[in-house]
Amino acid sequence: MKSTALFALLFLFAGGSAADTSNAADMPCGLEDACSVGERVYRAKPPEGWDGKEPLPVLIHFHGWKRDSKHPLKNHKVLNAINGNGALLVAPEGQHRTWDFWERDNRDVPFVRAVLEDVAKRYPIDGSRIYATGFSYGSAMAWRLACDAGDLIAGILPAAGTLYRQDAITCPTGPVNVMHVHGFKDNVMKMPLGQDGDPNVAVDLWRRTNLCAADPDAEEIVNGHDCRTWSSCQGGKEVMLCVHDRGHIVPPGWIENALEIALQRYRLDTGIHGLKTGSPASSSTLAN
Repeated sequence: MKSTALFALLFLFAGGSAADTSNAADMPCGLEDACSVGERVYRAKPPEGWDGKEPLPVLIHFHGWKRDSKHPLKNHKVLNAINGNGALLVAPEGQHRTWDFWERDNRDVPFVRAVLEDVAKRYPIDGSRIYATGFSYGSAMAWRLACDAGDLIAGILPAAGTLYRQDAITCPTGPVNVMHVHGFKDNVMKMPLGQDGDPNVAVDLWRRTNLCAADPDAEEIVNGHDCRTWSSCQGGKEVMLCVHDRGHIVPPGWIENALEIALQRYRLDTGIHGLKTGSPASSSTLAN
C-alpha cells in the first residue's frame, strides 16, 4: 500500500487516531535520536504524564533560521505548551537549517506531509487536532503549510514572520484557523502595515482566504497586546492577530496559551468535554 493511502486510512479510525503503535517506544524520535524521512529528519516528544495510549493532539514546531530540530525540544516555551496541553511535539528539521516557503512549488510542504505520515505510524495521534507554530522563518513556514496544505492541520499559531506579497497569494486548500502574533518593532521580519500603520494588513491573506469582514468582530488590549479577532468569517474559520511594541520575539506564554485556546475552541465546536482540566482558555491569557 502506498504511504499516502496508509496515512489516509490511519486517520479514518478513532476520529483521526493512528492504528497500532505498540512498537512506538522502539522507534524513538527524541532529542538524541532523530527519525528519518528519506534523507531528512525530524524529532518528536510526547507530553509529560502521557499514558502511551491516549490519542494526542499534535503541535508541529518549525524552528527559526539556522536552528535545528533539537531546539524546540530544549525550549521551555515549547515544552510548557505541550506539557500544559497534553500534546505531542513534532519538530521537523529544515534543509540547511532553513525553510523553503517563498513559493508554492517547494520542498518543505511535501516533507511535512511525509513527516506526519511517519508520526502516525509511531504515535496514536488525533488527526483532527494538528496545529502548527513557528518563529521567524519558522512562522513563515507555518503560513506556507496552512496556505498550501490546510487539509493537514486544524490551525496555525505562528509568531514574528509572514509571507510577503500577500496580495499575490491564493491558498488552494481554503479557510484555516489562524492566531498570529507580531511586534511593531520587529526589524528582522517586519510586520506588514497598511496606511497609518494599520496592523490588520498583516493578516490580509487569512482575512481574504477565510472570507472575513474588513473590521474585526472583537478587540481587546491585554498587558500591552492588542488582540483582534475575526470570528464571523464566511469561511467558517477564525483569524486572530495580536500585536505588541517589542521586536523579533515569541512573547512569553504565547505558544502555550494559543494552543490552549485552539484546543478549547475545538472542544466547543465538537461538543467534547472533559479533555483537559483547569479553567477554559480565553484571549485574555495571550499576553501572560
